[in-house]
Amino acid sequence: MSADGTAAPEPGDGATSARKPKRGAAGLLIAALVIGVVFGTGPLVRYLKAPAISESFGIEDAVVALRLDARDISYLVLVNEEGQTRSVRVEERGFENSKLAWSELGLSTGGPREEYLLHADGLSKFPVPDMPPSPSEQERIATDTGFTMLASSANGARAVFVDAANDSLTAVDAGYATPALAGCGDAALMVGERGVDEATPETRDFDRYGMFDDVEALACDGDRLFGLGGISDDARPREALRVWDRAGGAPREFEVRYPEAVNGWASTPFVSEGRLVWAADWKLWSIAVPELEAGSAADADGGAPVLEAVESADLGGSVGTDDPFAYDTVVGIDDGVLAPAAGRAYSVAADEEWVKRRRGGSYDKLNGLAVFSIDPRTGERRIEIEVDDIDFPRRDLHVHAIAVDPEWAAGR
Repeated sequence: MSADGTAAPEPGDGATSARKPKRGAAGLLIAALVIGVVFGTGPLVRYLKAPAISESFGIEDAVVALRLDARDISYLVLVNEEGQTRSVRVEERGFENSKLAWSELGLSTGGPREEYLLHADGLSKFPVPDMPPSPSEQERIATDTGFTMLASSANGARAVFVDAANDSLTAVDAGYATPALAGCGDAALMVGERGVDEATPETRDFDRYGMFDDVEALACDGDRLFGLGGISDDARPREALRVWDRAGGAPREFEVRYPEAVNGWASTPFVSEGRLVWAADWKLWSIAVPELEAGSAADADGGAPVLEAVESADLGGSVGTDDPFAYDTVVGIDDGVLAPAAGRAYSVAADEEWVKRRRGGSYDKLNGLAVFSIDPRTGERRIEIEVDDIDFPRRDLHVHAIAVDPEWAAGR
């Protein structure tokens, strides 16, 4: 009986239920304080500042997007022109392989079992059916109608098509193939012995692509596709270049030769003002786009026409305006920390220091972050945005994907 003579609420009725959220909130607060006391304020601040991704998280005024890891937690970070960030936690697809793609239709990224399409004021979330365990993202490209993503694992590959206009997703079994893809306006294209084919939700023969074709990176420019193969380990390395006409037919083959030893592989190819540009071994290389009709001079043995690669820009070292040592370019250029947009290439640089604590392990502490771009014609590098409002952890940072708003980049 209560003090006013009314009957006390029975266990389980509405009055008791109303008190549960208060106890729950108190429990969460106590748990957060315990985390702060036991592990320090870092974890507490991290979880308070970066919620899990939700339908309310949109692009808003952002012009740059990053996928990054800090202290073994993955984040999607949006950056506006003033250098302010908004971050959410997103589970990683594979080991630091989640990618980004940005078009006028929005920003595309994903997690282990879901795809996300960010709009100006929120996002659409799409479960991906039958995604194999531990998928590793291979490709993510934009088309006029949406986005195409290819992920693979030891248990097979999955091609995912997001239709932005209809806010829908279709997933297709891709067998064990991981073909190179290129976004060519209205279509996602693949290349093979028979020529150019479109990857669509109706495609069922992915196994004919990407197995033994030596096309590791693919770029589209108008009706032409450019496929770069593996780089040899010679003193003057060579690399196969195949050029397809979208109208059909077998590719025209060329041989690209480098002036010096190059380690690694070609990545992120794009065409800028009549030159094919790509990244390899911490440099941007380029060649004049070959004329298929006129051809080029064959080598001395009568093999494929030879094209001499020219070093266009350095991707390593430091970038800065007043202080040339202000920021160091972030590790991982060849793995995707490079986004072509409006004829330039965008990447990330950081000001970090190595910290040795008196107790516990040492770590890299982030003091500053910058988004910079490179002109592949001149090699000129300039800082576009200095990030000075960081809402993600500053310890042990690793950026592994970047995308920029194409409309913003076109106006730079």
